[in-house]
Amino acid sequence: MSATRPPLALPVVRRDARGDADDEPAAPEPEGELAHELALPHDDAAIQGGALLYNAVGLRVEPGRVVDYDAGDAHYARGEEVVHDGPGQARVAIATRRILSRERLPRVLRRASDVDVNAEAQLRAREQALTRRARAEARSLGLPLKVVRSEALQGGQRFAIYFASEKKIVYRELLRALATASKERVELRPIGPREAARISGGVGPCGLQLCCNTFLADFTPVHIGMARDQGLGQSPTKVSGVCGRLLCCLVYEEAQYRALRPLVPRIGDRVETTRGRGRVRDVDVLDQRVRVLLESGGVVTLTAADVQSLETHPPDSDREADDDELRSTNR
Repeated sequence: MSATRPPLALPVVRRDARGDADDEPAAPEPEGELAHELALPHDDAAIQGGALLYNAVGLRVEPGRVVDYDAGDAHYARGEEVVHDGPGQARVAIATRRILSRERLPRVLRRASDVDVNAEAQLRAREQALTRRARAEARSLGLPLKVVRSEALQGGQRFAIYFASEKKIVYRELLRALATASKERVELRPIGPREAARISGGVGPCGLQLCCNTFLADFTPVHIGMARDQGLGQSPTKVSGVCGRLLCCLVYEEAQYRALRPLVPRIGDRVETTRGRGRVRDVDVLDQRVRVLLESGGVVTLTAADVQSLETHPPDSDREADDDELRSTNR
């Protein structure tokens, strides 16, 4: 059997604008070995419960967000530009595949033609020109804000300009200046520092492209207690991202730290070890290792199973109260 196969016309649930199923017959099912590879449990309880089978494609509609669209009978490869039933065009991030969804998916209309690509490029040029104009006007007015980007609405009939500011400002003067200097119909929309970082992009402390600009669809609340649980302390240089807020990646391992933290003693605890008594100098929660300063002298590193704490601690209600006091959300 050859290593590559041509795209298959897969049977899908097709819907018209009213949400009713089309009367057209579905494409024939693949036969033989391909049918075995592509078979899905059509009598699965999820389908019986109301889920629909779609030939879906994932489109990157904005930074950090990939949305599934109904591809109909078409096959789209990653990197293709397509026209969908939302504003503008989008690039395929996930190639066509079959999924179950309880929600009705928006539709991909067709592949983008040369005319569509040229029109989109002209629209992007108008957005960039408006962004430069807004930044210049903001500087001339002395407004303490950062113009992040402009977005075409309704096919370029009007534009939204997104800006970020550390404090509340009155931007009527900027709006009047833009209306005078530009022929475009504009509106100003304030956004938070995290959203500004998502739109602008950049490189995080880890050396990789920002999570919010690549794959994070939504911001999850982060609080300073997560940094303490992971041994990062409260130093702003260690726990803050380029947006100046707490790192979103603190959430990734928090559940594992919460589960393993009670299995090791706290720093400063008096402990009994296989090498004698001592006091905890440092702990590695994930590796379950404890560094102990012995009363007899010397420092040893032991596993958590070889260390027994001699201290008693109240429940973590004090820590939770402190977390509530220092809580910082992703806005």
